[in-house]
Amino acid sequence: MITWIVYIIVGFILLFVLYLGLLGINRGVEAKNINRAHKINNVKKKQKNVTSELAKLKKLYDDGVINKKEFNLAKKKLLS
Repeated sequence: MITWIVYIIVGFILLFVLYLGLLGINRGVEAKNINRAHKINNVKKKQKNVTSELAKLKKLYDDGVINKKEFNLAKKKLLS
């Protein structure tokens, strides 16, 4: 009789540990998906920033504020 009680208690403990493990796995998958979404958004923002920065550089070059050498150096730095 006591052995059955011990088996039942051990069974409940094992089920609880499995439940905690599944919760951890689920949270990890959710975090990975969130990080992936943030990374995609950051890449899009960076692309927009590079485009706007190149346009600003071109305007400075066209206005004669910077020379061709400075323009090329700044462009190379932005694109790398």
